[in-house]
Amino acid sequence: MRTTSVLLSFCLAAGMACAGAWHVTRPLSGAAVEEATVVAVPLDEHVFANSLPDLADVRVLDAQNREVPRVIQAERDYTFEPRHTPREARIKSIEQLPEGGLAVVCEVERTNAVSLTRLTVRTPLRNYEQTVTVYTPGAAGAWLRAKGAEPLFDYSRFADVKKETVDLPALTNRLFKLVIGQADDQVFSSFTALEEDNVGGVTARQFKRYSVERRPFRIDAVIFRDTERVAVAKEKRARVAARGVAVTADAGSKLTVLTVKTGRYPVAGLAFDPEQQNFERQVTVECPAPGGWRTVAAGVLSRSRLPGVPPRDNLEVGFGEIRAEHVRVRIRNDDNPPLTFREGGVTLLRQAYGVVFIAEKGQGYRLAYGNPEVKAPPVYEQGVTAYLRGGQQAAVWPLASAPDGDVAYGPGVRVRQFLARHGMILLSVLVMAALGLLILRAARHVEIKE
Repeated sequence: MRTTSVLLSFCLAAGMACAGAWHVTRPLSGAAVEEATVVAVPLDEHVFANSLPDLADVRVLDAQNREVPRVIQAERDYTFEPRHTPREARIKSIEQLPEGGLAVVCEVERTNAVSLTRLTVRTPLRNYEQTVTVYTPGAAGAWLRAKGAEPLFDYSRFADVKKETVDLPALTNRLFKLVIGQADDQVFSSFTALEEDNVGGVTARQFKRYSVERRPFRIDAVIFRDTERVAVAKEKRARVAARGVAVTADAGSKLTVLTVKTGRYPVAGLAFDPEQQNFERQVTVECPAPGGWRTVAAGVLSRSRLPGVPPRDNLEVGFGEIRAEHVRVRIRNDDNPPLTFREGGVTLLRQAYGVVFIAEKGQGYRLAYGNPEVKAPPVYEQGVTAYLRGGQQAAVWPLASAPDGDVAYGPGVRVRQFLARHGMILLSVLVMAALGLLILRAARHVEIKE
């Protein structure tokens, strides 16, 4: 027993330690033009077909065969969208001008860069008309006009109409002078005096309106809108026509069954284009699992082409990303004729992946994969993901052509894989068998003595 355990433990350790080399290495076409260049390498079908499910054996090697820190992530398309942030300015001084205007000097208290695209002047007044002119600091204490006189008004007496904002040309200043057209305005009462005179049988009427108040233009707040362009990531998915779609009819269960080859590529959905024009069917998508099939999605496929009704299509089924050799689609026909599919009638929604790393100038690199015995290395961030999230673009280096055929592993690799996966179970079985033999021998020894 002791000899058996020692031998098995030695074999297991050897299987774990003597991992083979990578079976595929493909040069990368590209060279760093700067001292450090962020590089993205799109992964193709050959990589997915011959690597581990979690891509743990995918590496980047330099010319000295050293592993280069890398990040494997889903590729994304980045678009820029404006994001607005209100920033209230601090009023530093107010001065009434000789011509009747009001000069307000205010400052946006922010250390980071700003891009101010709108000004809002908040006031509690109603029923008014004003103008505002925006100035920014110039040389030698002068003020430069950044925005000409713009109207501000409130006509709430007549309708719900108000304007308290002024668009700005993306100003980067933090100090401003706002010149309000009038420091105060006149408000007239609605009371009107009427005088009538009757001269020679002719009545003359005269109306008079009286001013009752001069209102100061009170400012509650000066608010600037800070606009920045934010990179928004969207997963990059390609639509690829499925190859090798096998369609079978199960008349007893009233099903149409499609077996779709996916080639272990990351698939996140399927799109269908049946030949029929008006239908509605329940559909289930399954992938292989230990002991059978596992349902990954269920939905309804439908298409409507009827007169007087807008066309309606619901022909896609999405699901969580999977990697499998093939998937199975079960379409319930019930008492309807089965759906039929022409060539290219099934499309895969495939998620693109890439390896991102930092390349050094003058160094050559290769992509290596196809080693099922290695363990996943630590995740290297290097600030690369933050670099990409900020909207920066990585240089795309293509892979050299893939070798023909799939990776073939020799008997030694298969033995090591078996020992790595099932060695502990095999060791436990042997230990239990050895213990059973010892117990049996002890029982026979007691019988002989009796």
